[in-house]
Amino acid sequence: MIGERLKQIRQALGLKQIDLAKVLKLNPSAISQMESGRTNPSLETLEELSVNYNVNLHWLITGAGKMFNTANGAISQDVGSWDNFQKLLNDRLEEILQARLDLLDSDTVEIPVSGEIAAGLPMENYGAILDVVTVRRSLINGSLNNYVALRVNGRSMEPDIRNQDVVLIRYSNEWRELEGKICAVRIDGGITLKRLLLDDAKRTVVLIPINENYQPIIVDPDSHTDVTLIGSMYFLLRFLP
Repeated sequence: MIGERLKQIRQALGLKQIDLAKVLKLNPSAISQMESGRTNPSLETLEELSVNYNVNLHWLITGAGKMFNTANGAISQDVGSWDNFQKLLNDRLEEILQARLDLLDSDTVEIPVSGEIAAGLPMENYGAILDVVTVRRSLINGSLNNYVALRVNGRSMEPDIRNQDVVLIRYSNEWRELEGKICAVRIDGGITLKRLLLDDAKRTVVLIPINENYQPIIVDPDSHTDVTLIGSMYFLLRFLP
């Protein structure tokens, strides 16, 4: 990082932060912030380093080459003109900024809760944004476009899945592949969350609740205008009171 290399320069010159700050016409706190990586030096500051201490600005920005130039006040031939150096600096600072943004972005991600899913008879409350949940991006496999978050309404999947839990559904229409898994199924516009079983003999879809106080839902696709597999439950979010 630029800050670490700036500190190496100062130490190689045998300077304290207050001494370097005077030459660069900065406050000592500014040197401390740059060395720690909280801020980046301006073009003017880098020019002062080059002129006063023969610093190889190409090395300072990229880490390539030697720390100091051989000619007093000269910009490294690796950089060439000041315009080329400014472009190099802008590219490098943009890269550093993007890396920091990527690091923050890669840590967490916000997912909208796009309606409710019934833990009981299918209900129509799908598509309206009810809330936003924040999860670690490492939990997400692939693009966010492959998922939908829904709030559970009902108790047919208790005790494993409780009323008002949020489930993340991974889109898939592969009925056979998802058999035996907890899935979101749309029936005539309403959606429900159940364990998916396929009865090949009767050509029906059987949606099994976890709660023994609820009965399975047996669906004959020929008797409904819409029977669609939305996907399977990828993971569960529970917010303690």
